[in-house]
Amino acid sequence: MNSGDQNHITSLNQQTNSNLLSSNKKLVDFTTLNEMLYGEATYIKEFAEAALSSFSEFKENYCEYLKQRDEVNFRKAGHKIKPVAQMLGLEIIIDEYEQAKSLIWDKKEEKELHASCDKMSSICDQVLEELRELSE
Repeated sequence: MNSGDQNHITSLNQQTNSNLLSSNKKLVDFTTLNEMLYGEATYIKEFAEAALSSFSEFKENYCEYLKQRDEVNFRKAGHKIKPVAQMLGLEIIIDEYEQAKSLIWDKKEEKELHASCDKMSSICDQVLEELRELSE
């Protein structure tokens, strides 16, 4: 795949992710979690509470390590949240995280790092709100 194709795919992913955020559609898909926990409300609530903590920490670490271009700790933060994001159908988080790794590798400008940080913060804010609703 040449860089033009890769840039086009990246642009499409960003448009898709932007459309998801601008709609009122829920980001979190609780279907898999519900199946894994046999629909047991107590377990689902406990998971949501744990996920709240995980996503709060990730949101903070994502921006901090991305802006510092600290690839080691950035990757640790990503690997820590990835399984939870996958269980909740949050490909949008995984996609943005993967894109941000390339920003570090390609030594992109600060404004691109800040844009990714802002985007991830918005995504995490929405996810946190959805998890709060579930944990109440």
